[in-house]
Amino acid sequence: MVLPKYRTAIFVHGCFWHRHAGCKVATTPKSNTDFWLRKFGRNVERDQEHSTELQRLGWNVMVVWECEVRSPSLAGMAAERLAKGLRNGAQ
Repeated sequence: MVLPKYRTAIFVHGCFWHRHAGCKVATTPKSNTDFWLRKFGRNVERDQEHSTELQRLGWNVMVVWECEVRSPSLAGMAAERLAKGLRNGAQ
């Protein structure tokens, strides 16, 4: 999501594909493990490249993880975190 008024980009990452650290959803398949580790590593690397470039251009970057929106109560907490980040970033 892009919020131009706040110069903020919000990425919604799947925990499995983008390797949410410590998340039980971020498992590694037991077959073809080398392929998956390379694939996941490149995903994380690309995420960092994009975040770094946006920040260099003066944008705020926020991430919402899949596991943070799996239920209405979790989604509400994630929304509060984003709102707080927007308020702090807009100052």
